Amino acid sequence: MSLTDTDLSPNQDFFNEEEAVVEFTPNESFFSSNSVLTLLAAFDSSFAELVADFASALPDATGQISVEDGLFDANLRLADGTTLTGTFDAPTTLRGFADLAAVSNGTVTLNGGMMEAAIATDGQTAVLPRFDLTAAVSTLVLDTINAIDDTVPFANGAFTLDLATALGPIGGTVDLAGGDLNLDLATPFGQLVADIDFQDDAVFPFSASLPLVGDINGVVDFNSGNIVAPLGVFGDLSIPLSAVTGSLTLADGLASLDASLPIGSGLSLPVATADLAIGPLASEYVAEFVQDLDGTGTLTDGVLDAAIESSLGLFETTFDVVAFTNQGADFFAGIDGVIDVSGGIATASLTTPLGAIDDSFDLATVAPALEAPVTGSI
Repeated sequence: MSLTDTDLSPNQDFFNEEEAVVEFTPNESFFSSNSVLTLLAAFDSSFAELVADFASALPDATGQISVEDGLFDANLRLADGTTLTGTFDAPTTLRGFADLAAVSNGTVTLNGGMMEAAIATDGQTAVLPRFDLTAAVSTLVLDTINAIDDTVPFANGAFTLDLATALGPIGGTVDLAGGDLNLDLATPFGQLVADIDFQDDAVFPFSASLPLVGDINGVVDFNSGNIVAPLGVFGDLSIPLSAVTGSLTLADGLASLDASLPIGSGLSLPVATADLAIGPLASEYVAEFVQDLDGTGTLTDGVLDAAIESSLGLFETTFDVVAFTNQGADFFAGIDGVIDVSGGIATASLTTPLGAIDDSFDLATVAPALEAPVTGSI
């Protein structure tokens, strides 16, 4: 039985057929889907039910899923002795979506962080209900930052990024000096240029040891653009972020800053901060920025051209949906390895274009994740 082959056709007996095919024509139920299961149901309700049953059975399964060039091949046995086998070709599936996007046209409007769209594909037109783009972008930013595990150089109040992510490369500068978050980044979604003021609560504590003074406790105040620390009888230390050099280490959404602060007469003060929750902070500011966006876009053969009004003025952007989806296909094509399933735990040993993945996760979380809303729709 082939559970997840992309050539499954609707309304077949999946448990008796060697091959099954899902034929897909995009419609309103597809565009209004807000969870993995409702998205699959837009393809075929029987297929969605099969996936739900499969996910519920996973905690009691044993076996292995092998991966070669993005082709997932499962061979699992359930507690009742039933054998489940199947394949899923991720690169081919994504390239199929790219081909679908290439013949898609429509309009997109954005108001107060809410997006609406009307999309026509292969003669079928569907209206996308109001979609909370603010929540979607906020989650994307948080997840992307949480996935970064790297050390980034910091000089003159700005970080220089050159990162590889599953979505594609991110490069450019993030300037924190001057009381604002200044972004100039090349991303998989296009160029991101923004200047967002920090709020009063963007203040993070640190501790350091200074000769002749001893231990000091200060704050990195992004709102004022300064690092401030009381030095007792020596007065207060206040150094602009634009004068600081060092590095920022990111891991699991937390950041630690190692910097050298010039304090005069050729002296410098080493400063180390830990556990700065930079992921939630960036997610919050980006969400506020998206809520202020208004504009329209036109989708032509899978390429979105948009003119957006923001608090920073008018900016225009182009997003190639086809190229982005094909890029995802290329990423999956570079995945090889095995996923061992036993005792309700899946243990992955995979090589990917971004490095090795050696991790385990609880299979009991799969079924709830399929039903959970991906983002909100209104």
